[in-house]
Amino acid sequence: MVGCFGFGQMEQSSAQTYARALSVWGQWLRQWSRTRDGRALRTALACERIAKEKYSIWQAEVKSSQSVWAAQAERAARKEFAVAEIMRQIRRDKRLLHAEIIAAVQLADARSTDEPGNASENDPEREQLVLALE
Repeated sequence: MVGCFGFGQMEQSSAQTYARALSVWGQWLRQWSRTRDGRALRTALACERIAKEKYSIWQAEVKSSQSVWAAQAERAARKEFAVAEIMRQIRRDKRLLHAEIIAAVQLADARSTDEPGNASENDPEREQLVLALE
């Protein structure tokens, strides 16, 4: 990984990469909540998958080191990178996201029953919203 301003190499721990992935995920969720842009939603969902992968890697490293120090290092990393605060914001943003997705799907379904010949099951935007709920 290139360091700041492109000078030298900088090694990041798995805890740091997880914290960064969480931060980016949260930023894209907030971007979607501000703009309602479909690209922001797709990016937020991709970032969620990446953050889960980074978390798995971090936890695997912690489990492979069966020592008291591993647990202490995990607690220190959580505190240093403000993981709890980031996750709290992400959970709040996800609740809003899910509520709005459900409302949008219900609105699309209601519209399709009002308009004959409009099959909401084939609507790509509706499919994307339903996938986001999973």
